[in-house]
Amino acid sequence: MQGLSIYGYNRLYTETKEASPSFTYRLGAAASGKQNRLRSAEHGINFWTQSFVQQEPSIFTSIQKHSGEDAFFMAHVARSNRHVALGIADGVGGWQDQGVNPGLFSHGLCRYMADAVYRPTKESDLKPVNLLQIGYDQVKADRSIMAGGSTATVATAQPNGSMEVANLGDSGFVILSPGRVAFKSEPQTHGFNTPYQLSKLTPKMEAQRAIFGGSHQISEAPSKSDITHHTLRHGDVALFASDGLWDNLSAMEILKVVSSVMEKGGHWTKGSGTEGGSSIGDVLHNPSLPVAGSDPEKDVAGQVAFAVMREAKVLSQDQKRDGPFAKEVHKFFPGENYHGGKVDDIAVVVCIAVQDRDGSVSFTPKAKL
Repeated sequence: MQGLSIYGYNRLYTETKEASPSFTYRLGAAASGKQNRLRSAEHGINFWTQSFVQQEPSIFTSIQKHSGEDAFFMAHVARSNRHVALGIADGVGGWQDQGVNPGLFSHGLCRYMADAVYRPTKESDLKPVNLLQIGYDQVKADRSIMAGGSTATVATAQPNGSMEVANLGDSGFVILSPGRVAFKSEPQTHGFNTPYQLSKLTPKMEAQRAIFGGSHQISEAPSKSDITHHTLRHGDVALFASDGLWDNLSAMEILKVVSSVMEKGGHWTKGSGTEGGSSIGDVLHNPSLPVAGSDPEKDVAGQVAFAVMREAKVLSQDQKRDGPFAKEVHKFFPGENYHGGKVDDIAVVVCIAVQDRDGSVSFTPKAKL
């Protein structure tokens, strides 16, 4: 079936005056491969000013030379900043032992999911678990991707502030409000450092499995993802990342970094709210703030993504401070002399919810696909 044009999908929505709030979303990303030095070129702002992989203004996917085996995508459904999709995929490094480049799987997965957002054939294609299934099916059919595996976290946020997330493995996300962590996802693992993952076997592995049965490679279906639903509020920051972040920063440490950026820009106001001593600043309503702009003074989502990624990158190379990964090692292997951070690829995508100032405009479906 021919994909529905992005303009056609946009016609499914009409502005109506209702009591329910309406939102736009600021998107930004930052990433750094474990072999890369930290560079300003990895700032989320520059992701949006580089040439788009799909050459479409509504889609951006990561580039392996910047983010290593970690990948991500960001997309505006129907060219609208009121309905967005995004995702993180972390190529499983163990595939290197099989002579496989794990980055091909994760970057291919994100590329195919972004394409599915741009060309949905039906409304249900835009559900996170279905996007993940579509991307996975296409990776398996892609002969240029011989084998590999990846964790994944995929989300969609709609005009009314509702967000749905499908999380498979140990990538994950947090939702941050001024002064508090409103939600943190839990990793899916089979055991220590062994996450749930999507996998594709080489023809030789498939043949061996057919003859001898079983497979030493772990492989879950997208349907095994944890599905969660959330209602975003004005000023909430939904932050998605690969395990390179979570192994080096706790949720509260991430909140501290995000709060610093948001308060410095006037998006959150410290000391004047009822929750955690903070509230939402009026600056966030500024209509001149770009959804994905090139002005570093205005691209708050890009600033947040870069600040968090940079902090995790620095701490991953700190051999004196035991991060979350080191603490997990000590928990499962008390006799292990592991200390410091964990060097890894790091990818971060940030989605900031901005409610219309009058709170009266909402988008309601006119018809189904």
